[in-house]
Amino acid sequence: MRRSVIVVLALALSAMLVLGLAGCDGSGTEAEEKAPLHFIQFFDPDCPFCQAMEPTVDSLREEYEPQIQEFEIVDVSTPEGLAKADEFGVFITPTFVLLDGEGNELDRVAGAATEENMVTFIERGIADVTGESAGPREEIPTTGGTEAE
Repeated sequence: MRRSVIVVLALALSAMLVLGLAGCDGSGTEAEEKAPLHFIQFFDPDCPFCQAMEPTVDSLREEYEPQIQEFEIVDVSTPEGLAKADEFGVFITPTFVLLDGEGNELDRVAGAATEENMVTFIERGIADVTGESAGPREEIPTTGGTEAE
């Protein structure tokens, strides 16, 4: 009897320790810390401007995916992607759209942009949804895009 009580207590202590350590790395609160922002990139695999933006978008995804609620890339060459592009009124690829937590459009960039300008785009979106000052709102310069079919 005494041995079974010790085994049960040891198992309970082990379970508490494992559950307690699971939250120590911050992963348990990660969703709460993310800004309620949805980043969408509309791209076409055949678009040279989209291809040129790939390293920038990869870098942005690596940096911002842990900080914002959703980071989505939509391929407009698929029927689903084309339907979503129509829903958002996207006529040029690449196009980048930021939505708040309720799905309201906050900002949009149509065409290729530098990584620095895309960081500005995302940072001011984060500021918009967290109530911080985003500073002056200037249009993000682009170098062009490809007309979506």
